[in-house]
Amino acid sequence: MTDVPLWQRGDGGAELGPRRVIHIDDAAPAVTTDGSTPKIGLRPLVTDDCDLMVMTFEFPPHYAGVVHSHPEDTVYIVRRGQFLVDGEGTFEVGDMRWVKAGTSYGPERAGPDGCEVILITKGDFPPRNG
Repeated sequence: MTDVPLWQRGDGGAELGPRRVIHIDDAAPAVTTDGSTPKIGLRPLVTDDCDLMVMTFEFPPHYAGVVHSHPEDTVYIVRRGQFLVDGEGTFEVGDMRWVKAGTSYGPERAGPDGCEVILITKGDFPPRNG
């Protein structure tokens, strides 16, 4: 068990049904289960009924995260700014990045103007540090 708060949609999430169009900019900001506001602007787009976590995150200028991994394969799509990953390089708007489950990487960083990235993964979130 972890004492790290879990992320959830700020508005409780939309009813998804078997098919639904969700505009990524309509997602409400995430909150943590302990009621605090995340430092990075997460916006999950799905509910417990969906087995994928789809979200955007925003890093402020020159943000640096921590080395971490995800328990499932993860895809990133850069929407704005530069997204840098130590040991991998710089990802620009429109670039996609794929990471195999269990692979440690990072830290992830933002360029001088910050960045916004779409993240798609299956399973638990937040990621595991280390």
